[in-house]
Amino acid sequence: MKYDSEYYLLRESVESGSYMLDHAEDSDEGLDHLMSLRSINRRVLGLGVVEISDGDVANFSPCDYHETPEQLVSEKFKNIITKFNLPGIDFYKTNIINGDVIWKEHYFMHIWNHHKAIHHGRSKIDGTYVDDDFTLEVLSLDENVLDKIPLEKRLIFTLEEKPKFLFHETVVQALREANLTGLSFQRVDEWSIGSAFE
Repeated sequence: MKYDSEYYLLRESVESGSYMLDHAEDSDEGLDHLMSLRSINRRVLGLGVVEISDGDVANFSPCDYHETPEQLVSEKFKNIITKFNLPGIDFYKTNIINGDVIWKEHYFMHIWNHHKAIHHGRSKIDGTYVDDDFTLEVLSLDENVLDKIPLEKRLIFTLEEKPKFLFHETVVQALREANLTGLSFQRVDEWSIGSAFE
């Protein structure tokens, strides 16, 4: 349980969650693999393009963070993360379009730094850990796994079992201090499946 109070899950805020953004037809097809467990930089040859598919289109203004369901971040967000010089994270230039308006300072963030770090005894699931066929209801991180990984390799990572993006408190602090829009964080020991609706 020692890491449950050090790690946070990244989530959209109400501000960005009131819009749905989706890949546009002319978005690079390599970006269809953003949930891949390995680098996709050889697959991505061009720009990502997203468009607003739901929400008050006339009043849309991009936030620093949007889920598409992949992670779409602003250049400001990217620059903060880049300062940590983290392994297993790539950024791909992506434009947001809304009619004739184009916002160019955005990126898809691909986190391919994965750790199988769910503690089976303390976490609660609906389903089975066999073939990772479950819905995560309550999360607790396995210190026996994370203790063996140097901090710089787990400052940001994705749970290998389920696509949950975890940020260490030092990274969260840097992002919070930048007053970014569209994102929120929930500490692992305060998260449950129902908290997504709070």
